[in-house]
Amino acid sequence: MSRFLLLAVCLYFLLGDNYLITCSLIIVIWVSDLLDGYFARSRNEISELGKIIDPLADKLTVISLVIILLWKGIIPTWYVIITISRDALILFGGLYLNYKKNTVLQSNWLGKITVFTIGGTIFFAIFAKGAKLGQFGNYLTYHNEITELLYTVLLFMSVVLAILSLLSYFQRFKEIK
Repeated sequence: MSRFLLLAVCLYFLLGDNYLITCSLIIVIWVSDLLDGYFARSRNEISELGKIIDPLADKLTVISLVIILLWKGIIPTWYVIITISRDALILFGGLYLNYKKNTVLQSNWLGKITVFTIGGTIFFAIFAKGAKLGQFGNYLTYHNEITELLYTVLLFMSVVLAILSLLSYFQRFKEIK
């Protein structure tokens, strides 16, 4: 639940063009997600509700951030369409399986790598914009090409992974359905 609150604060700073605090909050959100999963598994406190809320928090975070980044002209429309379509299809497929088969389709390693890469893409899109505006110091303002190159590589890498992971989820959905 703390990630929902952190997301609201993050979106506030992103809308206010404070990219340094936004990047810091994204790191906090990411670390809290990792710690939440780690402690739930290590204490064997994995619940059916947690299996639903955790990916929902991830999807809400990604969708909210990419919509605002699109609105601000930081990321391209086609990327937002691919990202949101992937998340929506996985979410609705998961809800269908939960309703029809009382089964929760957990993420697999490809899905986790994809979400990590999408998160990195979002982070570096924001970081590159902040660096361009001088919010991370003069060095990055003048040498922003490194962060922009990393953002571009992650952008295309995350699209390929999004398509592959969607196909993987679809295959698993067919097997269970």
